[in-house]
Amino acid sequence: MKLKTFSILGAITILGLAGLGLTSCGGTTVENAGEAFKLLTLDDLKANSSESDPIVVDFWHSFGHNISDELTPLVDAFEEEMAEQGIHIRVDVTSVGGGYDGLRSRVNLGTKTNNVPTMLLGYPDHFADYIDSGILLDLTPFVDSTAEGIGMSGDANADYLVEDFVDSYWNEVEMEDKDGNDIIAGIPFNKSTEIMYYNASAVDPILEAHGWLDEETGYWLNPTWEQLATVSEELIAKVKAGTMSWVYNGATYKATKTNYPTYIDSGSNWFITMLKQYCETQEQANDVYTNAKGEVVFSNQTTIDALNYFYDYTTKGRTGSSSNDVYGVWNLPNAVNQSYGSYMMNNLDAFISVGSTAGVNNNNSDKYELKCTTYPQVSYDGSNVNAVIQQGTNAAILSSNSNNLTRLAAWLLIRYLTNTENTTEFSMSTGYLAVRESAVNSSTYKNFLANEDNPFTGTVAKAINATNRERQYFTTDPAFSGSSMVRDNVDTMMVSIMCQGADFTSAISKCYSDLEDFGITCVDRLS
Repeated sequence: MKLKTFSILGAITILGLAGLGLTSCGGTTVENAGEAFKLLTLDDLKANSSESDPIVVDFWHSFGHNISDELTPLVDAFEEEMAEQGIHIRVDVTSVGGGYDGLRSRVNLGTKTNNVPTMLLGYPDHFADYIDSGILLDLTPFVDSTAEGIGMSGDANADYLVEDFVDSYWNEVEMEDKDGNDIIAGIPFNKSTEIMYYNASAVDPILEAHGWLDEETGYWLNPTWEQLATVSEELIAKVKAGTMSWVYNGATYKATKTNYPTYIDSGSNWFITMLKQYCETQEQANDVYTNAKGEVVFSNQTTIDALNYFYDYTTKGRTGSSSNDVYGVWNLPNAVNQSYGSYMMNNLDAFISVGSTAGVNNNNSDKYELKCTTYPQVSYDGSNVNAVIQQGTNAAILSSNSNNLTRLAAWLLIRYLTNTENTTEFSMSTGYLAVRESAVNSSTYKNFLANEDNPFTGTVAKAINATNRERQYFTTDPAFSGSSMVRDNVDTMMVSIMCQGADFTSAISKCYSDLEDFGITCVDRLS
């Protein structure tokens, strides 16, 4: 269960008077917005919808163009399937700019004017904010319903059962409301983690020379940070010597410069993961960043030790300020004014990128062979905790600008999108992970993953196969009201340290000060 320690938005009164029509971002007027919850039936939807007057569901997400294109046909198919049952639903899908942090900010601002959607995708720490402001609908009545075509328990179709969700994904959505009552805050929709992408045409010869290229699979298995540092240093040496070239698909390519041979996309994920990996026990790892009390605790010696190690390699090998000079072994893309390492990979200015599985197609290129492996660990001998971030969104319904008809319609869409067939299809087309065990274990999915050489889908299969090798290391942190703000500030702190050379303790102190200004409890263990 998750603890909410303070009100980041303050006390927000949600207008929900019966008969009051309010307009959302999508332009849908919702009658009886904010009415008291009542579980309706499919017959209620039939009686209150028609082809000319459908029930409208405003659905916000933050996918880019490529992922949105894979979501659209699923939504269209849902509308058609409902229409065949005499239930007319129109789903207005909006992609909100600024990523999921932008979506969260837009919803938080929208609570003041009730300019919020019927349903959305978001992270547990975002949901904690929505719970605190009183706009998140508890999905338990839908899940527990025994009505045909609605519930996810009892006699529900096996492709819809709660028990079929991957345990660690489902655990994320079991939260608490402001009164400490257990609720189901959302339904797992799209999940990902971070893996390491590499230009195998450039990297494999180095791996082979060190005996790190697995003979059976042809992959770099169980990489460590020390191995990554060594490989990166040798990539630097080859670039400096003018010998970094390879042949791929009959063409010769040569890399003539690199600022950093390796980029790590997310500063906050890198920080959280490095701290956990520097711990000796899981108990210590659970209390090194934030804890179950909703406190920030990363002002500690483990943090300093980890930062010392990783920062040293951001500066190692620096020789000057020219664009042709090498600055270091690894860093954040911010160091070269970019957002993702895939950009430098595709330009042959880098050879390794650590980032989300959902970015697999961005790391692919016709200039080199792409391979994927697991997120680097400190060690695998039990002396350190193994960890990699579990991330991705869940689907939720907001109560303030919805009524019981739109809520049930939104629930049916969520139920449809997360069934076995659709989570399988969405995973295979995007690189996100299937959220149901029945999908993971299906012959369709297994055949897909076995065909990495497929010119159209093999790249996604590579990413998911790498993910499956690190699934036992997945880690999450407690979600509390304001925990998303902690991540935002940590990301800024990491840029100041890794890219701008800020003093560690000063950067941590500033981050703490900024968070405390918003009422977040920060525990200093260095003083």
